[in-house]
Amino acid sequence: MNQRIYRIGRGAEDGVAVSFDPADQRRCQNLLTWFERGGEPGAVLLIDDWKLCAASDPGLATSIRWITATARDVQVVIRASNLNDVPEGLRSLVRLDFLALHGLGRFTKALAWKGRWWKVPIGVSHTGEPVVVELTHFADGKWRTGSHLSVTSPDAFRSLVLGLMTTHSPKLFQAIFIDAHDTNTFAGLDQAPHVQAHYRDVARDSAPIQQALLAESERRLEVVGNTWTIFDHRGFGQVLPQLLVCVKGFNDIVVADPTFAGTLRTIARDVGKSGVQLLLDSPHDLADLRIGDCTAPADLDQAAKSLPQLMHQTEPPPDFATLHEMPKHVWKRRPVDLQYRAAVGTDEHGQPIEIDLKPRSLQDGMGPHGEIVGPPERRAVAFRALLLGQMLRHSPEELEVVLIDFHGTGVFAGLDDAPHVQHGLDLMDDHERRIRTLADSGNRTTWDYRAADTGPIPELLVCVDGVKDLVEAQPEFTDVLQTMGRLGYRYGQHLLLADTTPPSQNYDFLSYRLELADGWQRRVGRSVESFLLPTDLDAVTRSLPQAMRVTS
Repeated sequence: MNQRIYRIGRGAEDGVAVSFDPADQRRCQNLLTWFERGGEPGAVLLIDDWKLCAASDPGLATSIRWITATARDVQVVIRASNLNDVPEGLRSLVRLDFLALHGLGRFTKALAWKGRWWKVPIGVSHTGEPVVVELTHFADGKWRTGSHLSVTSPDAFRSLVLGLMTTHSPKLFQAIFIDAHDTNTFAGLDQAPHVQAHYRDVARDSAPIQQALLAESERRLEVVGNTWTIFDHRGFGQVLPQLLVCVKGFNDIVVADPTFAGTLRTIARDVGKSGVQLLLDSPHDLADLRIGDCTAPADLDQAAKSLPQLMHQTEPPPDFATLHEMPKHVWKRRPVDLQYRAAVGTDEHGQPIEIDLKPRSLQDGMGPHGEIVGPPERRAVAFRALLLGQMLRHSPEELEVVLIDFHGTGVFAGLDDAPHVQHGLDLMDDHERRIRTLADSGNRTTWDYRAADTGPIPELLVCVDGVKDLVEAQPEFTDVLQTMGRLGYRYGQHLLLADTTPPSQNYDFLSYRLELADGWQRRVGRSVESFLLPTDLDAVTRSLPQAMRVTS
């Protein structure tokens, strides 16, 4: 036990000589007075949870200022969940908890795995401000590409890796651990679901690892193909996770086998397309970003043990409002990249699985046309998830919906009460009307029309359930589908066709699919992702369309 740490905080903690609850003000004041008088040389005063302790002792800040100004051989450490809770003059004493450093009060996959691959905090500077690592840079002022990193501090090294795991799902970030020897550098971290491989004692023989790294880089380059970067690749319906190759004992491996540096150099050149980045534990010209010293979170080792275990736990699917992060419908204009994009459920990591109706050729969406495949009662659920999400985000002036239930099974029951639904609309008349509107305004597409601020023109989503029997009974309807399928992307017309099996007709204009196999899956090109639907779709179907009708 460390006999030099004296703590004010709730509960108990290993490695602390004495710990007093903030509510026990008599003992807390005695401890503070002892430190004010000089305390014990080498002693550490730990204020564990500043907000809690300061609430119990309004004079705590004054006492800490006195101790730091007069005591020479003691140290004060403050833990806080929010840097702003601590008076500005004392922030240099703060060691944020790991989750607090990342803006989290607790870890759940749905809450935490929302990071973007730009920056990640790893600790605090000598002034108490967060130290943030920029993971990407602009190679030529336009195209974003990954940085290769070096960090000499073992704690900062671990904090960076754990920070990425904590804020990114394995679908967006994975890691390969390479240890020159058999150290505990990756202890705890190697239990996270992000770890693709963990190689030990690599200094003895690095040749197999070099071959594995080159093969993985080549595989990724083949997947990305001719797109400019891995980030652009994701816009085409594919998800290829960033891969961080973490090397502990880099110099020892290079001394044992100089070809190791050459292999990493080969991989490093293709970072923009392959998404493979390097994290080295020593400076080298391979690493274009050197991370300076900082103080890692106080509970880093504890977080490295607990968080990877939590990452394996199954979390329940959210309700509809939680999925969309909206308690009620809010019809306000969104940026173009977010328009007509809405979640239908969550993946195994608790992250939203979205459908973007925008055409791939014009707006890098997933549409304009899709299908739902499954038995009738399950198709109804998928229609609800997709349509309610779109209606929640878009007003009737932005989105119109046509519902065609050929078998009359009630697959759209409840949805047809929404103000977006157009009854009795002639689809070919609507098609011709849209052509005339764009021609008269001199615009080629509805997107050009809206960008020119010419006026409102809603996108039209035509949902057809039982499409196979419909075209068999009414062959002329095939011409309607083919016309909208081929040209609808220009005129804001979208098809959503549903049946028990995929259509046998040549509907090669369909670009996304919601399909019920063992569970629900979203298919976009070669990308296939499983997802769970919200838990309360029936209740939302009964309430939301009526609420929207009242508002409109």
